[in-house]
Amino acid sequence: MWIYYLMLVGAVLLFSVQFVFTKCFQKEKGSTFFYSMIFSAIVGAVSIPFFILLNGGKIEFTPFSLLIAVLYSADAIVCSVFGAKTLSRANLSVYSIFMMLGGMLLPFFYGFTLGEKMTWLKGVAMAFVLASMLLTLKKEDGKKADPFTLVCYAIIFITNGVTGVLTFMHQRATVAIVSESGFLVLANTAKAALSLLVVLGIFIYSRIKDPSITKIDGDSPTKKEKSKFYSWVLAIGFSVGFAIVHGTGSLLSTITASYIEAGVQSTIGTGGCILMSAIFGIAFGEKITKKSLASLLCALAGTVLIVL
Repeated sequence: MWIYYLMLVGAVLLFSVQFVFTKCFQKEKGSTFFYSMIFSAIVGAVSIPFFILLNGGKIEFTPFSLLIAVLYSADAIVCSVFGAKTLSRANLSVYSIFMMLGGMLLPFFYGFTLGEKMTWLKGVAMAFVLASMLLTLKKEDGKKADPFTLVCYAIIFITNGVTGVLTFMHQRATVAIVSESGFLVLANTAKAALSLLVVLGIFIYSRIKDPSITKIDGDSPTKKEKSKFYSWVLAIGFSVGFAIVHGTGSLLSTITASYIEAGVQSTIGTGGCILMSAIFGIAFGEKITKKSLASLLCALAGTVLIVL
């Protein structure tokens, strides 16, 4: 059984470092929604042969797996859309908390529908992780939660949580399903297709109404074509790197969903990501305050208690 906990820890580590590739892509192409969808399309397309290879060259299919894969991909795109909108107008730390809360609470409570039991240790572990999240809150001047921002918070809470719920729904299904790698082939095929449709729609709209929505942040008409070509080579390379890291983490997480309780996995995932964020922050020279140390210790306590 411990092998699956080690696999989950591996997934947390991979999910914690994937942001490096996202940041590098954004450095080349910016963080506009249009280029975020291009990034999503490239990642999905690259992941398809990666998972087919891991699946021994097989392409599997069942109607239920395809349905969950499409919902999984559509949910991820909606989360990305409203996540980008939220970040442009809201407090970053509050945004992060809503994302993490959804990712932890919805799968946790979904576990009860699978017959999982609530214990006092689970309750204490969750309380520690919740406290850790609240300790990360930071005040940002000029960032107030208007009604639309509150709607965005609700949507990212739900969609980030639904990703985990759909994974457990697929892995614990009583009907015929494909293997873990087979499911991720279907999910990334749907992701690539849906992202390309969104990119095409935005591109057509830009040609008719607003050309600025496809402009790269900080782009200049004086840039040489050679430098633009090199920029795209780098951007595609970062997308491939993200696909491999995120894809491997997704595979490990999907495998463990068959063996580890939903509430346990979601709490370990959330607590682990908080821990890794703190560690990376220290590694990159961030100062350790009493508040950040307390957050780290709470996340550590919650992550350890949940597996007891």
